[in-house]
Amino acid sequence: MLRRKNRNALFKKIGFIAIVVLLLWLIGRTIPYLFRAEAPDEAAAIVEEFYNYEQAGDFGSSWELFHPLMKERFPKSVYLQSRAHIFMQHFGVETFDFEMEKPEREFDVTVIDGVKPFPEAYRIGITQQYTGTFGQFKIVQTCYVVQDGEEWTLLWYYPKHGDSPDESSE
Repeated sequence: MLRRKNRNALFKKIGFIAIVVLLLWLIGRTIPYLFRAEAPDEAAAIVEEFYNYEQAGDFGSSWELFHPLMKERFPKSVYLQSRAHIFMQHFGVETFDFEMEKPEREFDVTVIDGVKPFPEAYRIGITQQYTGTFGQFKIVQTCYVVQDGEEWTLLWYYPKHGDSPDESSE
């Protein structure tokens, strides 16, 4: 009889310790996410800063906010010439207004076809409203903001042909 009671007490102790270890593990995994509450605000701030630079024609400063993949896709000199040439010379616009959607947190996101998915990203839709030589027009663009080391950086969405941002995140 004495051995059975000791065995039950031992199982209770082991069970209690296992539950405590499990709870500590769960708390340890959750704590980093508690401090990421500001992440959507930071993501929105990067996009707003980017398009404020673009509005002012400061394409060099906006380029600096790109993720390295975007910088690779558009070397700085090419980006500066292309943006100024297309919007200012071809479309005859001097500035534009823009509206941003609320950041949407997504996981395992393929932003550029053929590039490894990002484990976490914030999708923000942008609508740019132009008035120029050809009248008024809008450009709707999907941006993603991801962390590159300690910095938040911006990427434009380059889907497979026919995909939309909503389809790629499912």
